[in-house]
Amino acid sequence: MNMKILGVLTSNIFQYKSQPAAARKDYADSRIAFAGVQPPKDTFVKTQPSFGILRSAGDFRSIANIRPIHCLYCGRPMLSNKVAGRLKNSGIFSGPIKNFVQEMFNYLDYLHPTEKEALKRITLMAFDSPNIRLSEAIKRLYPEANKELLKEQKPILKELSALGDELPRGWKTKFNKLMKISRYRLEEKEYIPDEFSGKEFSYKIGRISDTIKDEYLATRILKLAEPLTHPIFKSKDTPLNGKFVSKILSMTETRDVSNMMVDKVYLQKLLINQIARYGEILNRKDLLNLCDTAIKTIDRQPVKVKFSNKAFRYDLNEALEGMPDEALRKKIDEIVSRLPNSQTSVNSFITKHENSASDAIGYNMLRPSLATIEHMQPKSLGGADSLSNYALACGRDNNNRSSEDMHHFIEQFKHSDQQRYFMDIWQEVKRKNLPREVFFKMIDTFTKESGRKIDTSKFK
Repeated sequence: MNMKILGVLTSNIFQYKSQPAAARKDYADSRIAFAGVQPPKDTFVKTQPSFGILRSAGDFRSIANIRPIHCLYCGRPMLSNKVAGRLKNSGIFSGPIKNFVQEMFNYLDYLHPTEKEALKRITLMAFDSPNIRLSEAIKRLYPEANKELLKEQKPILKELSALGDELPRGWKTKFNKLMKISRYRLEEKEYIPDEFSGKEFSYKIGRISDTIKDEYLATRILKLAEPLTHPIFKSKDTPLNGKFVSKILSMTETRDVSNMMVDKVYLQKLLINQIARYGEILNRKDLLNLCDTAIKTIDRQPVKVKFSNKAFRYDLNEALEGMPDEALRKKIDEIVSRLPNSQTSVNSFITKHENSASDAIGYNMLRPSLATIEHMQPKSLGGADSLSNYALACGRDNNNRSSEDMHHFIEQFKHSDQQRYFMDIWQEVKRKNLPREVFFKMIDTFTKESGRKIDTSKFK
């Protein structure tokens, strides 16, 4: 690979559209030279099929299957679930990284900055090792990424730990205990955890199952994880009931066992071991590692668990629940908000996926860019499940907003991006797929929720 192509791929591929025509030609030539094939066809079909009047959330989201729609918030074009599903099932994620890089060039404009930087690092590695898999590429990137991430995390956690002495009695012990465990996780040292968290396990299972090609097994795994979140496992005083026990024995195909012979630990292990068996069938080491850690945690054996920003925040909220000092809580939240995570730091993204399967890594690079239904007025605040309250937003922005007031959340985004979004949706009115009156109700809802006005003079 000559230096001209290397320069184009590593420096210019992320802004090639703004380059002169000659530079764009270099980019196209280098893309062909890199993978040895012609550039892929357009992501979206050029003919616009009519799919009739949009009535449901699924109908509305399907617009993204036909042509690029820009996110209501950040203004990036969004990927459809159809495209993501095609890539997941095509073997692109699990094949040689040279093919993965080649395919991902089609989606540069869709990727968020962290995922785009991860792709850049993988592209660099593809020059020396074009035939390794994504999982191997991430393992090779891990040592340096982890070293850089620790430099960012340690000062912030040290600053946070120093506040332990300021906490009121009753909260100080739980806080200091959490910080001690977090240091073990940060330094990847073994420790004996207090208890197994069914919610955290189920959340991680859900993320992994999204990347499994076999939909039947993915659904089975999700169903097996669901009972682990039941409150009955959290309460020592609540006895098991026969119906609940019978359900788990049936789900795990356990026979010749009386309901009277089992306890809660036995049921938890039944579910996790059944998930592990599916992990073996699928040859998913990430699934097997998660199940192994879960069993060790239940048995109170030493485990090595990576520090997770999300898990840390969840545990911190539990530790500080009901703390009366609101000023101190606000100070703690401000410090925690500075911790790098897989959304904001490419080093965090890489370390998070150290033991992930190639399919999971590839899908998670696209996940933040997927088109999702956004309730402009959140359902938790009375927002309706109706077209007039729907918008399309990328998965990352939708997740980050959650139920936050749109007035505040939207301040970080340019007003012009919302104008462009509604111009995108206006095309469906022109195609007679969306009633004109519903479109203007959408704008009214947006204006009410965000405080921003849309120039409707362009919609004629």
